[in-house]
Amino acid sequence: MGPWQHKVDEGLDARKTAWETLYTQLDTCLHKLDLPTFLTHLLPALTDPSDEIKVLAHLLLGRLSTITLGVPLLLARLDALTPALETTMRGAPITKDTVKQDLERAAELRRSTMRAVAALVKVNAVGNAVGAGATGGTQKFEVFVEDIKRNEQWGMEFRELVG
Repeated sequence: MGPWQHKVDEGLDARKTAWETLYTQLDTCLHKLDLPTFLTHLLPALTDPSDEIKVLAHLLLGRLSTITLGVPLLLARLDALTPALETTMRGAPITKDTVKQDLERAAELRRSTMRAVAALVKVNAVGNAVGAGATGGTQKFEVFVEDIKRNEQWGMEFRELVG
């Protein structure tokens, strides 16, 4: 037996409440939000140390993808979003000490990421249909999507999400 270090994230509850509030504001007072600034602040949430914040960020991405004003903003930032989404899909390495609860939490985080990516795939398709993606500005994102589709572990589930 040895000394254990237990880290407590004192700001987690405040961050969760803030992101949940912003999610609600997307539904209730969208006209008062500055969406470019909103998306700028959403990018760091995708790399937050807390999985709960990442899931909220994925929900926000999905919600933004359904808002007409959000589509061009997301199209412009697809490649900026990709590295954080890739990191989440890779997940933490599995060791001999990994417990079932950690595996389930990682699987749920990957499913959340896949739902967000599926929503972004639809945004990218809209952008390609109107010619916005013709500049090749979403190349990283498209490579990432193809990697997920080819993945043995997640490919089938992702293809079902995309439709």
